[in-house]
Amino acid sequence: MTLLAARGISKRFPGVLALDAVDMAVEAGEVLAVIGENGAGKSTLMKILAGIETPDSGEIVRDGEPVIIDSPRRAAALGIALIHQELNFCANLSVAANLYLGREPQQWGLIDRATIREGAVQALAQLGLEVSPDTLMGDLPIGHQQLVEIAKALSTEARILIMDEPTSSLTSQEAEAL
Repeated sequence: MTLLAARGISKRFPGVLALDAVDMAVEAGEVLAVIGENGAGKSTLMKILAGIETPDSGEIVRDGEPVIIDSPRRAAALGIALIHQELNFCANLSVAANLYLGREPQQWGLIDRATIREGAVQALAQLGLEVSPDTLMGDLPIGHQQLVEIAKALSTEARILIMDEPTSSLTSQEAEAL
């Protein structure tokens, strides 16, 4: 079954046609690689699917139904998570806080730090990342920061995980483990 399809997606920026009637489909359980030269529009397509950019034309279909993805929040509600090529975290917050930033569980109107820490331990273990959830993100090497970003996306339980050059800042051992 087609989980996500992009049909005829076009996007133009001033002076540049970034995407020209692109079609793509992802089946449930499938791993799909989007490969192309620099400037081919790969990141633009991913940003459209994640609600960061909007297409000029075309449609996106999720589970057979046309959808409008006009924000990252809408993408998340549709079960789509994007791991950006450029790392997106708060260096002065802990690994655990970064994993749940913007979606902190609460108990009695207060942030439930115990649940955040417990969830962070599980998310990090899922990737085999031996990092304390209390470590500040800014204190981690870049490869570990990237893996924490991947753990963050996985912790949302997204059905569609989009990675924009996820191994670009990883060592060969980290990339192999991923």
